[in-house]
Amino acid sequence: MKRSLLTTICLAITSVVLMAQPNGTGTYYQKAHGKKGRELKTAMYEIINTPSVMDYDSLWTAYRTSDAIPTDTVPIIWDMYSCNSAYSIYTNLHRNGKYGTDPEGTKGFQREHSMPKSWFNPAAKSGSSYTYKDIWPMYSDLAHVIPAEGIVNNKRSNNPYGTNNGEWYGSEPDPNDPEQKPFSKMGKCTYIPEGLDAPVYTGRCFEPNDEYKGDIARIYFYMVTAYEKRQPTWSGTDANIGDHCGTWTGDMFNLEDDDPYQPFAPWAFDLLMKWSKNDPVSQKEIDRNEEVWRMQGNRNPFVDYPGLEIYIWGDQHDEAFDYGGELPENEPTSDNCEIALNKTTFNVDWHPTEERKAELAAEGKDWTLYDNLREYYDRIPLTIDKDNVTITFSYGICGKYLYADDDQIRLYNYNTLTFRAHNNKITKVEFTLGESNHADKKVKAFVGTMSDNIWTGEEDEVLFTTEYVQSKYNAGTKTTTNYYAALTNVNITVANPSGIEQLMAERFYDDNIYTLQGVRVDTDQLRPGIYIKHGRKFVVK
Repeated sequence: MKRSLLTTICLAITSVVLMAQPNGTGTYYQKAHGKKGRELKTAMYEIINTPSVMDYDSLWTAYRTSDAIPTDTVPIIWDMYSCNSAYSIYTNLHRNGKYGTDPEGTKGFQREHSMPKSWFNPAAKSGSSYTYKDIWPMYSDLAHVIPAEGIVNNKRSNNPYGTNNGEWYGSEPDPNDPEQKPFSKMGKCTYIPEGLDAPVYTGRCFEPNDEYKGDIARIYFYMVTAYEKRQPTWSGTDANIGDHCGTWTGDMFNLEDDDPYQPFAPWAFDLLMKWSKNDPVSQKEIDRNEEVWRMQGNRNPFVDYPGLEIYIWGDQHDEAFDYGGELPENEPTSDNCEIALNKTTFNVDWHPTEERKAELAAEGKDWTLYDNLREYYDRIPLTIDKDNVTITFSYGICGKYLYADDDQIRLYNYNTLTFRAHNNKITKVEFTLGESNHADKKVKAFVGTMSDNIWTGEEDEVLFTTEYVQSKYNAGTKTTTNYYAALTNVNITVANPSGIEQLMAERFYDDNIYTLQGVRVDTDQLRPGIYIKHGRKFVVK
């Protein structure tokens, strides 16, 4: 099944093409503006890290929109490993993952970790043992967990990607292929990196079809960027889930170097860069990226900016990235502020849609019990600005609901509330608490000090969640009680920057060069000394 491709973008991509801002992204990528190479990758990490992934079982629902191919009747699942998908997005065959037997293996669809979950390799910690299922949010990150036909997916197993002759397996060919070549195949790796005359890795590998090789490469670039700080060791960012450590494993990674900047084995990096070049971004990838954004609140920048990998790791790593959007003349600084925490503040519709009401009625549920809730169908985190403090109310890892009414918001298990100051530091956050439904649902912070309902510290950004309390199911009424902490108001205190910090903040988006006293100087007549450009100090000797 072929897809319509965008205009091919060469490896030596021009700045004009790369810097085209993706529609509807606003200032999402603004933090990466002006960055190069290693710093650019870290800036992208800071933008896209810790997505609000849904729970693993909810991926089946996500695939209904993220991976649907329109047909004349019911849409079918889009499978990148097979060209013979005929499964409706609503069928139970794929929901069960396995269905019956077949001479070739398992029927039905599965949730395929394109970066195998066994590569997460969690380690035992504090006397406990963990499995790869404990490694969140990677375990259910929709960006890389794709639907795949069970027969082909089982053949792929957890083998690396590569090129081969298909001596061990070949899936059914595309009926439109005149040569009738296998759509995907398994065999001994034959890939020869640029400049060499023989393969470096010769083990078993899985080769997807040419039209999806770029998709796979950009997924892998996303994974090592979104989880940069978890390579080589992962430390859980959600305190409710726990603190888990592990390493990237697998033959596609350089296990002798723990530098997270470029963690791939040289042969695999060469392969992925070539695949991304030869198979440019398609409309299919663009549409799927939009659905990922809608459901877990982050994006794949390698889809949004075709050729970004060249600016991070390739020949143009010394060229500054331009995100293509508007830049403020002076980044504003934050002020102390008081914010009412209720549904009016976040200015979105908190009522179920008519379609959702009908679904709830069909399930025998009272839709009014779901009023003031935003479910995982509308998963984008809610963000507002108040006195140049950015406030984000998020589902968090595996969170299913966001709740707000006229008087309060509720932090259920996994929900997070984040405050970010512009050009200064948050030093105090004081919450006014509503009536929570469990004594153990205490507000907690990831940094700084929390005493009762008051946080103190000195941070650009502070993320809050609550102590995890297991929900309670009542078999008699067939209802579940989910516990929460209620918040009605928050006071935020910030420390105003001064001196060089203020000057650097004001000059961050300015291409001119300044002295430490703020005097602009001629770039052709710099004397030895310390100067400022793009908000950073540099030395001329």
